Amino acid sequence: MSKKVNLIVLFLFFMLITGLHAQKENLILYWALDQIHNGQTTELCGNIEDSVNGNYRLVQGVKNQALIFDGYTTCITRNAEQAPQLPPNFTITAWVALGAYPWNWAPLIAQENTISMNSNLDSRTWPEDILVNSPRKGYYFGVSPEGYLGLHVGTQSWIICQSKEKIPLRQWTHLAAVFRNKVGIELYINGQKVGSKPTKYAFQQAKKENLRIGMSRQKMEPSHPVRHFATLACWYSLDGIIDELKIYNDTFSSESLKKICDSEKPKNNPELPLRIMPSASKDLGEFGASYERLKYYPEWDSLWPVSSDPDVVVQFDDSPVRVVFWRGTRYSPVWAMDTYHWMADQSIENFNNQDGCIEHMLDPHCRYSHVRIIENNNARVVVHWRYCPTSANGNHSQVDPITGWEDWVDEYYTIYPDQVGIRKVILHTRGHSLHPEELIVLCHPGQRPEDVVNLKALTLANLKGQTHTYNWKEKTPRVREDERYLHFGNKPKEKPVILMVNMKSEYKPFQVFETESQVKIFGIEHRKGISHFPWWNHWPVAQIPSDGRYCQAPDRASHFSLAWGGPPPHKGEDDSFWWAWIYGATPDSVESIVPLARSWIMPPKLNLISEDYKSLGFDQTQRCYVISKITEKENNNKLEIILKADSESPVYHPAFLIKGWGEGKVSLKLDGKTTLSNKKYRTGHLRRLDRNDLIVWLDIEREAQLKITLEGEK
Repeated sequence: MSKKVNLIVLFLFFMLITGLHAQKENLILYWALDQIHNGQTTELCGNIEDSVNGNYRLVQGVKNQALIFDGYTTCITRNAEQAPQLPPNFTITAWVALGAYPWNWAPLIAQENTISMNSNLDSRTWPEDILVNSPRKGYYFGVSPEGYLGLHVGTQSWIICQSKEKIPLRQWTHLAAVFRNKVGIELYINGQKVGSKPTKYAFQQAKKENLRIGMSRQKMEPSHPVRHFATLACWYSLDGIIDELKIYNDTFSSESLKKICDSEKPKNNPELPLRIMPSASKDLGEFGASYERLKYYPEWDSLWPVSSDPDVVVQFDDSPVRVVFWRGTRYSPVWAMDTYHWMADQSIENFNNQDGCIEHMLDPHCRYSHVRIIENNNARVVVHWRYCPTSANGNHSQVDPITGWEDWVDEYYTIYPDQVGIRKVILHTRGHSLHPEELIVLCHPGQRPEDVVNLKALTLANLKGQTHTYNWKEKTPRVREDERYLHFGNKPKEKPVILMVNMKSEYKPFQVFETESQVKIFGIEHRKGISHFPWWNHWPVAQIPSDGRYCQAPDRASHFSLAWGGPPPHKGEDDSFWWAWIYGATPDSVESIVPLARSWIMPPKLNLISEDYKSLGFDQTQRCYVISKITEKENNNKLEIILKADSESPVYHPAFLIKGWGEGKVSLKLDGKTTLSNKKYRTGHLRRLDRNDLIVWLDIEREAQLKITLEGEK
């Protein structure tokens, strides 16, 4: 190496060391955030212990460890009298890795006066419109709900500088803000200048306010609400990792900030993997239900004061499809086609102009919602979900002024091994009938609606197998009243009763309704240019009091709606209404569902040959024939059944509930022959107080008369 080159290397090394020394000398606040003892972390310049509150943990950071903020509760505070006076010129820097954008503005670090902040305006414009002429002092270095970096500074007026670019998610990112006295503000992301704003005034410190890191000093309404009156102020924090937070008593140049970024940039990725909503193990299993404690990600999980077994998962033989009853959806069941493709639905829902929506979605702590397994055998699973519809402000639906009882709902999901389930909804009310159904698709963080479904998102079919597919490419489609029949041929005209969601998955979810249903496309709250579909993130998973928040990015778990199936209500016993319809999943075409739909809507007539039993008919809410034993004679456990099937009323995976059958193994013959294997012929026993019932499910399809013989084995 030549002497000249050696001199150049030495000069550059000297400049680097000199620069680093100058940076260290100019530091006035420095949180390494790599150690926490007894709920405190040390700020190194002043050697002051600052309080760390809420849920937090240490993870691998830029140098050593770093602090992860949970998005709801984590905050670091310092009393005002211990906070140093910032100089006329200063620079703030930090390394961050965001898990999601905050619900509204959230600070990396702030010491500023409070003022009433209203989210009725778009969060990119409210600071200018409301705060620019306010008598605020101090500084607020933070992140907007869309992911923009901002420095808000109190001078003679409140100055807002916001970046033109968003902070990336789940990446180590160097953030910096420079305030030049009576000159202006500059913002930097990874050493690149992304925003600036001039000011001719000097900085004014908010000396009486505590310094806060990660959380605003007051409750704030989540941004971008659907209805302002049904979105309430709440506490939340930054969601992600903060490391190496520093404030200097100097203004750094673009070159200096770029050098800092390049010299400190970590080689490791932040400990923020994609947040995939849980559906238990990915391994294929056997048909049945199980209690689980489903894990999402550590910060969300730690918010829940639950023990083991709070959730329920139903799985099927050798299939990725699962039915998931999880706290994150308030126990509203999800039909998961696989890990990444989830279809959900609405609960009983009410609405008024005081409370907004009143539904299961607005019970984020599951105070009024729980789930339990009723039946779990080889032939079928029954899961019970009970809930009380609630609003964002905690009110309930149709409260009786005398008794104080509000609307309560019992839902029973009867699920068979063929990935077909019946949902029975029972509304207990002193009021009127409400709406129980809305076809909803869920997105995991990182997914947009277009990633989950095709733009030709919904296909309808009738009992003749005629179909029509609706396309969201140009605009939201409509199922107009005069189209309900015309899309399905000329004569005879017949309404659609089958809905299939055209997900980008092998299995497709579907629903089957009674013929009196009224299908409508969900055509409200759509924002052109954001997505082809209406898209919100106040549910699932979210812990905010809001009945609607429009998505700004695919940073959180979210949902979008496609249609209302419009199942007809039925008057139940006492003060109740009930509804019933089918859910399922198939890798086959929508036409393949027609035999199932016919067998449920127009079930084959059942004739009993045995005199010791009585038919109670086909129970549409269980998708099974109900038969009762009417004799107490022993040794008479033989039952012969004839199903009068044809092409209009086919046999399709029939099920039978035989009350009082007893215990023991059961043999089966079809038309006098034993023809079905164990997986195609399934039985289960239900123990009651005064009897034992038998459940039988058969994997058989036929369009002709079928004789079934069941006999108890001695």
